[in-house]
Amino acid sequence: MDNFENGGESFFRVGTRRRRVRTARRGVRTLPKPFDESRPPIGEASVCWRAAFTLIELLVVMTTMAILAVMLLPALAGTQAQSKTAACTARFRQWAASANLYANDNRGWLPAFVPNGGGDFAWDVGSNIVDALYPFGLDIPDYFCPMRPVEWDAANAWGLANYGHPIQNSSILHLYLSRNFPAECVLNDNFWVPRGTSPGSTTTFPTDYSSKSQIIWPPWLKNEPTPTFAVYGWPQRLHDISVPYVPIVNDSAGSGNFPGLLKSPVVGPNVTNISPTTAHFVNGTLLGVNLAYADGHVVSHTPNQMRCVYFNGSGGSAIFWFY
Repeated sequence: MDNFENGGESFFRVGTRRRRVRTARRGVRTLPKPFDESRPPIGEASVCWRAAFTLIELLVVMTTMAILAVMLLPALAGTQAQSKTAACTARFRQWAASANLYANDNRGWLPAFVPNGGGDFAWDVGSNIVDALYPFGLDIPDYFCPMRPVEWDAANAWGLANYGHPIQNSSILHLYLSRNFPAECVLNDNFWVPRGTSPGSTTTFPTDYSSKSQIIWPPWLKNEPTPTFAVYGWPQRLHDISVPYVPIVNDSAGSGNFPGLLKSPVVGPNVTNISPTTAHFVNGTLLGVNLAYADGHVVSHTPNQMRCVYFNGSGGSAIFWFY
C-alpha cells in the first residue's frame, strides 16, 4: 500500500486501486477502518441488537408466565373434575337402571345381598352382587369412581399380579372385591338397600331410624338436619315411598379410623371429617358425592347437602357414613 499526499487530501493505493480519504478538519489524517464482517451494516444495528431478550426482560416474561400458570391451574383442575364427576354420574345411572331391572325380575324387591361375614359397614354386601347384577348391565367400570382413579389402578395392579392382565370379566372382579373377605364383597361405594348382616340373622344393615320405627335416634342424628331416610325409611321394594327420596347407592363417604377411611385426627358426623380417600375430593377439598335412586335418577350432593346417615362401632372405633 502506497501513501500519497495532495494538498489537504491523501490518497491510498491498494494494489491497483486508489481511494480518496478526507482528512479531519483539525488536520488529523484518518485511515479507513478495516471491514468487520461481524458488525451489522449501518442502519440495521438497532434491529439486530433488539432481536434478543435482555436478562431482565426474560425474567419478567418468566414471572408473568408463572403467575398465569398459578391462576389457570385451578381452573383447569376444576374442568377436569367436572368431566370426571360427569363420568361418575353416568356410572350411577347404570346402577339405578340395573337395580330397577333387577327389581322387575324379582317381584319388585331391590337387590339386597346378604354377606356371610361382617356386614356392618356401608360398603359390605354379599359376594353374589357381581354375578347377580351383571346380566342387568352393571359392568366392571361401574364399580369404580373416576374421581378416585387410585381404586381402578389398584384393581388392575391386583389383576396383573395374580392373573397377568387387568380385570377383564365379572369373575375376576368378584374375586377382587372379595379378596380380603371371601364371604362378602367390599364395594367402593355406600350401598343402602337393607340386607341381613349374616344369613338367618334378624339384624339388618342399615338400621331403620325412620319415624315409623321404635328405635331411638342416635344423638348425632337429633342434632343434624333430618336426612331423608329418617323421614321415609330405607328403600327395599321398587314401589316404596322412599324410592325417589332415599338413594340406593352413593360414592363411598365415611369417617373413621379404619383401613380405607383412616381419617385423623378428628372422626365424627361432620362433613369436614370425611376421609379424603372417599367421596369426591380435588386438592384436598371436598366437592361432594353422587347418589343413585331406584327410580332411575341421579343427583349430586354438595358438602352443605351431605348428611351423616349412619354409624357403627363406638368410642375410638366408631365409623360414620354419609350420603
